[in-house]
This record gives sequence, C-alpha cells and structure tokens, in this order.
Amino acid sequence: MTMETLTGWGRSTFSQAHVVRPDTVEQVAQTVARAPAVLGRGLGRAYGDAAQCAGGLVISTDRLQDCSEPAEVMDVAAGVSIHDLLLRSVPAGYFVPVTPGTRYVSMGGAIASDIQGKNHHADGALSAHTESMDLVLADGQRVTVTPESDPDLFWSTAGGMGLTGMITGARIRMRPIETSRLRVDTSRAEDLDDLIAAMYEADSTHRYSVAWVDTLARGKKLGRSVLTVGDFASADELPVKQRS
Repeated sequence: MTMETLTGWGRSTFSQAHVVRPDTVEQVAQTVARAPAVLGRGLGRAYGDAAQCAGGLVISTDRLQDCSEPAEVMDVAAGVSIHDLLLRSVPAGYFVPVTPGTRYVSMGGAIASDIQGKNHHADGALSAHTESMDLVLADGQRVTVTPESDPDLFWSTAGGMGLTGMITGARIRMRPIETSRLRVDTSRAEDLDDLIAAMYEADSTHRYSVAWVDTLARGKKLGRSVLTVGDFASADELPVKQRS
C-alpha cells in the first residue's frame, strides 16, 4: 500500500489516497471487506475526480489482467484495457462493441461509466453488450450478476461509477469483423440544421458517425460542421494487395 497523489484525465482536481494493487479477485474481496471507504480505479481516464477517493483507499485493477481467448463472447478482467483487448481480438476477427474516444481505459472503468461511442445510435452503450459482471460488494461478498438474475444491481452498476460494488470482471459480446479497416466518408454541413439533417440521414446507413462543430461561426454559418461517417470494410472491399 502506498500513499499517492491521484487525478483524473482533465487534471483539474488532485487528491491523496492510499492505493493498493491486488493480484487476485480474492485479495480485492478481502481489502473491500476491511476498508471503511474504498473505490476502484482503472487507468484514471475519468474526466473528473470519480476514481480518487480522497483520504480513503483506492484499489487499482491494473494487475487484474485475465482474458479469455478471442471469440464472439469473451471474459475479461476489470484491469484489461480496451487497447490490450483489441490487440488480442482484432487479429482473430472481433472488435470491442463500444469504444470511447480513447482506447486507454480499463474494461472495469468502461462498464462503471457505461461508455458510449460513435456508434451509439446503432448499438447503444457498453452495457447493452455486457452479458454478466463480476462484483465484490461492500461486505466483501463476490457475486456474478446478469440482467436476468439481478436487474436492479446489474443496471445500477452499469454507469454506477463503482458505487454499487467493485467490478472485477465481465463477459462481453464482441462484434465480428472481416477486416480492421473502415470505409470512411467526410462531408461538410453549412449550418446546425444541415448537420442535424445529415446525421439523421446517416444514422440509417452507417454504424459510426462523429461531427466537429465550428463553435466560432456566427449568423447563417452558426453550427457549420464537418461530419465523418464510417463502417468496417468487408474483405472484398479492400485493395487486392491488402487482402490476406
């Protein structure tokens, strides 16, 4: 256990807390059961102070790295980053179903935040692709919950920022892909109304979309934007030299 200065991704608030790094889920359970105030922490990419617990105890999940073989359904430990999961799954033809703006977040933190990505209009948040969660409750009890077995606890934990229990692992439905490449199209929108109309139209034909809005534009150009949409390319859409 060490005393560390912690902050979030925005580095706006600093605080000190005791940090422990358990090697096993059983060690997590023992620590939680003994601690009066405790909070889990992944890679520290939360925008604010969500994973700091000033003056209390912070459990880092960085040593919880178990991960099943790449498949359409994968079991991953809370400390596994999206980056490492992609390195493992993409060569086998599977992609994380929902990814945020950075791949350097832990899967435990991603579920606790119920992350959304550029495909939210098509696929929803990460919780929609989570079949089960492994939790350590405040008394140290270890449980596995699904939307069917305990819907209240499951849906309170998804986006619950660690307040219902310590996420130690999860079972995730992955997205099958033929290639790691995407077909991308970028267009300009003259104003905010034009952008909304373009995004609404693109929602029915593209899985991924994101817009950059020029907030300095005024008058008739208010909300002028650049819209980028994309989808994973199929194998036969790749240039011949890139096909395996």
